[in-house]
Amino acid sequence: MLHVTDRAGDHVTATLPEDVDLDTTPGLRALGDRMIDEGCRHLTLDASRVAVLDSTGITALIAWYQRLVALDGSLTVTGLSEHLSALLVRLGLHGVITEPDAPVTDPAGGV
Repeated sequence: MLHVTDRAGDHVTATLPEDVDLDTTPGLRALGDRMIDEGCRHLTLDASRVAVLDSTGITALIAWYQRLVALDGSLTVTGLSEHLSALLVRLGLHGVITEPDAPVTDPAGGV
């Protein structure tokens, strides 16, 4: 599940679990949606523990991003492994849901 590590006003920081997949995403999505419904406008997700991020997890991130941007908010994902960073680059999401100055890993394996 999402583990909230900091909450200040409309800013929430939470840690993602090791697996963000078909089994865990429905629960994660419900918690994230509830946080947004309750006033979170700036959500920072620490992905440093994430080993598995499948299409359902990516879909949840995109859905949260779309909801937050529509509310003049933001979604930021930090602590990505090289593998997950490369995945977000391939999907065109790096710099959208990651810090703009976060290290970029080239999909071919370079930096």
